Amino acid sequence: MKKIIILILVVCLVTPLAAFAAMPFDVPVPEFTALKTDTTNANTLTGSVKGKDIITNSYFSDIKGTYGHESIVRMAALGVVKQYGDKKYYPAKKATGYDVLGMLVRMRGNEAAVMQRVYNQAGSSTTDAQLLQLRNQEYLTEAQTLGIITAAEVLNLNQAVNKETVAVWTARAIGKTPVYTQQTVFTYSDWVNVNPIYRSLIEDMTTEGIIPLKNDGSFGPKENITRGELAVIVAAATDTQNTARNIASGFGLVIGVKPETIYQNGDTIKRNTVTVKNTDGTVTNLVSETHSKGNLQYDYVVYKNGIVSNNSYLKLGDEVEYVTLAGVLQYVEVVDHNLILEKIAANSEADMYTTFHYGTLVDINTKTQYKNGSTVVTEIYRVVDITGDTFDILVDENLYNGQRDDVITYKNNSVGGVHLLAVGDVMEYLVNENREIIYIKVAPLEKTSLSGTVREITPLAADGPATMTIYGYDDKVYQFPLAPYANLRINDRVTELNNFVYGMPVEVEISNGYITLVEGESYSGEPGYIPKYGKMRMGDVVAVYQKSFSVKLSDGKTEYYTITSDTSFTKDGNTVTKSALKSGQPVKVYFDNISSDEASKVEIEAPEILFEIIYKGKIKNVNEARKEIQIIGSDGVSKPEYISNNDWLSADTYSINLKVDEKTEYYAGNQKLTLNELQRNYSGYQTYAVIKNVYGQPTVVKLSVKTGGEMMFSSTVRTIDQTLGSFDISTKENFNITEGTIVIKDGLVVPASQLKARDTVFVVSESPMGSYNKNAMVVKVVTPYDNIFDSIRIGAVETVNPSNITFRNYTQYTNNFLNAVNTNESGYYKFYTDSKIVDLTDSTNVKTIKPADFWHASYARTENLDTTYNPYTQGLQYKRYYAFMVVNEADSSIIAMHLRRKGLLSGQNFDDTLYSESDLPKKLEDTFTGAVLSRGIVTSDDATWDRIEITDSHDWTDYTGQWTANKANIFIKYTDAIVIKNNRVISIDDVQMGDYIYVMRIKESALVIFVE
Repeated sequence: MKKIIILILVVCLVTPLAAFAAMPFDVPVPEFTALKTDTTNANTLTGSVKGKDIITNSYFSDIKGTYGHESIVRMAALGVVKQYGDKKYYPAKKATGYDVLGMLVRMRGNEAAVMQRVYNQAGSSTTDAQLLQLRNQEYLTEAQTLGIITAAEVLNLNQAVNKETVAVWTARAIGKTPVYTQQTVFTYSDWVNVNPIYRSLIEDMTTEGIIPLKNDGSFGPKENITRGELAVIVAAATDTQNTARNIASGFGLVIGVKPETIYQNGDTIKRNTVTVKNTDGTVTNLVSETHSKGNLQYDYVVYKNGIVSNNSYLKLGDEVEYVTLAGVLQYVEVVDHNLILEKIAANSEADMYTTFHYGTLVDINTKTQYKNGSTVVTEIYRVVDITGDTFDILVDENLYNGQRDDVITYKNNSVGGVHLLAVGDVMEYLVNENREIIYIKVAPLEKTSLSGTVREITPLAADGPATMTIYGYDDKVYQFPLAPYANLRINDRVTELNNFVYGMPVEVEISNGYITLVEGESYSGEPGYIPKYGKMRMGDVVAVYQKSFSVKLSDGKTEYYTITSDTSFTKDGNTVTKSALKSGQPVKVYFDNISSDEASKVEIEAPEILFEIIYKGKIKNVNEARKEIQIIGSDGVSKPEYISNNDWLSADTYSINLKVDEKTEYYAGNQKLTLNELQRNYSGYQTYAVIKNVYGQPTVVKLSVKTGGEMMFSSTVRTIDQTLGSFDISTKENFNITEGTIVIKDGLVVPASQLKARDTVFVVSESPMGSYNKNAMVVKVVTPYDNIFDSIRIGAVETVNPSNITFRNYTQYTNNFLNAVNTNESGYYKFYTDSKIVDLTDSTNVKTIKPADFWHASYARTENLDTTYNPYTQGLQYKRYYAFMVVNEADSSIIAMHLRRKGLLSGQNFDDTLYSESDLPKKLEDTFTGAVLSRGIVTSDDATWDRIEITDSHDWTDYTGQWTANKANIFIKYTDAIVIKNNRVISIDDVQMGDYIYVMRIKESALVIFVE
């Protein structure tokens, strides 16, 4: 039978609280109580007699806030991770072969056998180094016995091990075996770099989530992993061994904490009982004890707020996961997420009588009463349901035994009891047939709206609700069920469902998937008018003009849209300017009038980087059924090649299988081909293919067949004739633009019409047989300049006011050129509450300054007077702060600012080394001579050295006013950099492989990084 779900009209949720007219507490209303807790049949779990040792082994001084810290502590509590005295885990250190084998052997539960053999061989004179060598050798012996490692793999185990090896050893440790059958689809994009006999094995490990893929969908088989990453992998692998190791876990909410002292046969026992209400309604007591007799201590590890402790840290309302090993309590983690609600919902799913309610908390009260000889405090939470009914939720706490019948409550990404609630909270609460609250979730309902015209109405039926089918103004068809209490109105009058007819314009509100409000019109007072953003078009930008832009729609048609002063632009949810709109980007364009071409809003969709790589190779096979093209080296025996820094480099394999889809375009010159024509007429021909990544598969965007000899050129576009379809470059070479010409600009695949004079280009061309003409096959474009750097400001802080600052001796960029240092005081730069201000003065203690505190701190020049100043000795009168920042040019407000005392860069000490204030501009000018603007595509991140690697990179050359291609990848140090995307600060960790970035740097150190 279907679960009964009451979905209530949510429009009342936004009504002011006064409108609910809640009854006073002395007026009886229907009551809901907390789910009753039956402690008579509670299960009891006692901590380990070695609890103190386990807690000590689980404490590491260097893991707080690091990747995998929860897994490290969890595995330490289960004996999989060990510390050997220095209380450090070294999570950022590369994992060695011995690190991996040791953890996997302990995961299998074979630690005792290993240590017994070590003790048998060790003596009183054995040094720590010798003991470590003995342990490593015995772990290796045990790993070989368990089949984790083969004899051929025993090599350089003291060195960092790669990810592929870790995956293979872990898979063997948990009993997986490779499947030696050909697999044509893998979820990781770099499967060609994996040993073929391990591909399916690694596919299983990644699919099951034991080893995570990287953000770009690749596996990285040859990369090393850190010890923190190793702990996460082994923790996931351990979960597959729970039955074999007799490991069990439970989830619940702490509803009682009872410390007590017991005297028994001369033994003083201090016991702490933590009572947990489990997600299935049962109760478990977590018991710890300290005995005076025998000095016994039964305890377990508690991990809460990043701190390792004992049982005393558990409090009422904590959401916990507890883990036992062979029935003995080892580990309790206080978690802070929605998992417990998911488990409750799963347990309640089978109950046909559970009912969802929605309402607003309007008042809180308490009363004290006596029940069964105990003082009981009852908390009363008065809720006005959005049906208009009033209910009380009652929670009792027994002051005698400390037990509290609490309700699991989720609010603001935290889980606890009802004490999290506050007046005004909008709540969803689940009630069982006994009028008991199972859980409360504070969150607004999922509410959406839709505008369009009626297509079809189906009435209420015995097997389902009534439905309404709507043709939306976004050219999509929607069908939703109607809630039984849906508010139906036509021309502002209440009506019946059957009065909504085909073609009638309607506005609909949908709450939790059900229509709760339909407003229709039987006439239209303003022909063409639709709700704001009611009409929408999707496609790729073709060109951007001063007051308009063109978009190629999915049907191949190109439309032109007008930009007005009211047109808004957004990207990744942030408001941006028109300058963020670039050719080749996918966009959604919204309109307020169905017949107008004036864009109301333009959403620039991410990711922008459509292509990953450009391959060159010979077509060996075309498989229409699998939608796949196989390429090999151009001479038939070598490897395919790809473009890197304006040159062709060999790929890693001798053949590459490229997926195609319905959007892939195939050309031979100006002739557009089908996949079948490509197979029949051009197998064996050399081809160029630009690739994007689709769900981990390299997929062809555009493929162009070469029929002549290849040449390559790097230069600047001199003139271009779009009418004739040709352009020439500064070296006097002339090229034809064909339909098959692949043009890449700013990391995007764009139409050839986007080529402009003065663009820096790398051209791969062909000369067809019997012709002196050159056809451009691939054109990589770098625009002559970008105004993205114009938002950078650099200088010395002069004044700091409550909401703004000024600079002196400052400069900024204009069209990629750095202006001379201005010795006057600048205008005002505003800062807001979300401005990111960071003091870099002490590299060991980098400070983030709240804007509200900035004015009160001593950052103005006059607040940094040197009281020992002598005009006749070295050193300036003020030890000022120097800053570089990014501003929002719309209002000169600070997005982010980094400051350093006495110098702009680390190690500079202007204010202590100069003799005169007049020397300062020259010193800053000297600093800026090392400033470089760079752009390119992120290809790797070396977190150890705070460096990112950039490929296809270009540096700005001032004397030519052009971007110059680098011949090799460059590395950028980002330690002190401001990182900006869409006019907001992001972390360097948010930068993805494949992102197109712009960098302002001094030598190799970046000051500002802009992410496209």
